Amino acid sequence: MNDRIEDNPSHKKLKMALGEIEENYSALPLLTLFGANPKDVEELQKAIKPIITDLKKQHPEVLQAPDKFNDYFAEKGWIAHRLINQDLMLRCIEFADEGHIRLGEQELINYFSSDKIEWLIRVLETTKEFWTRLSLIQAAYEDTIAERYHACIPVLLLVIDGIVNDVDKNKGFFADNIDLTARNSIAGHSSGLTVLKEIFNTSRKTTNHEEITMPYRKGILHGRDTNYANKTVASKCWAALFAIEEWVGGVRNGKRKPPREEPKLSDNENINELKATPENHAEIQKKNEETKQKLDKWSPRNIEIGKDIPIKPDSNTLEELTPEREAMLFMENWKNKNYGAIAEQKFFFDDEEINLRQEAGEIREIFQNKILKDYVIKNIKDCAAGTTEVTLSVDVIHKEKEYNKEITLRLLYSGLNREFLIFGDKNGQWKILEKVFYKIDNIE
Repeated sequence: MNDRIEDNPSHKKLKMALGEIEENYSALPLLTLFGANPKDVEELQKAIKPIITDLKKQHPEVLQAPDKFNDYFAEKGWIAHRLINQDLMLRCIEFADEGHIRLGEQELINYFSSDKIEWLIRVLETTKEFWTRLSLIQAAYEDTIAERYHACIPVLLLVIDGIVNDVDKNKGFFADNIDLTARNSIAGHSSGLTVLKEIFNTSRKTTNHEEITMPYRKGILHGRDTNYANKTVASKCWAALFAIEEWVGGVRNGKRKPPREEPKLSDNENINELKATPENHAEIQKKNEETKQKLDKWSPRNIEIGKDIPIKPDSNTLEELTPEREAMLFMENWKNKNYGAIAEQKFFFDDEEINLRQEAGEIREIFQNKILKDYVIKNIKDCAAGTTEVTLSVDVIHKEKEYNKEITLRLLYSGLNREFLIFGDKNGQWKILEKVFYKIDNIE
């Protein structure tokens, strides 16, 4: 791995581009030796110089922040990653630069133990390994907010270990010789998760009743560190979980493989790319702030079944882009044996290859012998800004017997690229998590 995050291919490429532009800028006067008009060369220098000056001012903060953050905080149990709030990271670095590293760490503790992490949990829903453990993650979140640290910390450690095991297919987060690196990744850099794992996995051979400030997995889960239940340890567990989200994405995208050779760019392409970096960074920060503002304003709807909507509404009478309308479409598709339409309603995780014809065939296997006779809505619950559960009572005929069962459709609001959206955002679509299919498959 590279010695510094700023030496990652994506970061290094930008630095090299700036270096090439500076070299070419310095060589511009030589053009006069080949007949170029000195005034034209001077005008060109005047035009390019402020661009270079501006780029040199903006790039260090963006490129160097992850390294500086890890330099100050990695040994204390915090690492940089793609989901960390950029303003928070820069604020912590500023505290540390001024010699107040404890103040920086307190900022991190307060952030990762507050309701500010709720929207990050919603991001985790779109990754399969996280979604399958969502009930545990949600329970850990509720325990964190309620300051039940004794309960949330062991759960988070188990979730972290299990997710890495699912992705690596061989070892969990705390296993010896686990490779937690990923090329061109912040969390997957050698100064990131690898360092964190070594700290969290520190040997704890004797019983300790003093308060700890690190999530020592062996001490906590083996009962040696009895005074582990505090805000600091819980916060570090959450920060590690969000860092693992980036690593999972890196593994999925083949970032453990050798990098391909990048094509050499022209000066114009280099300038455009360098300009784009702070602009992209600003755009990401702007979107994050907009998302936070929307989440602050969001509140769950209070829908009374039988009053606000009928217990058995027609999908055509329900408002577009609502989870309950999508739920009714699902019921209608089931009743009409439209398995292809149900396949299109299913939520697919970002690492899954989608073959709708194959999906429709698998859904047919589940549904074809479960004849939907009738159904009514029992409850609609907005669990989060982009997650709703619709519970229904269904009457189903299976093997000539009639069953009355309760099923819950969990729907996520996502974009065309399966990114997390907030209820009300444009160009979104409600998709159904496949968990309900297992419930239907086992009706008897």
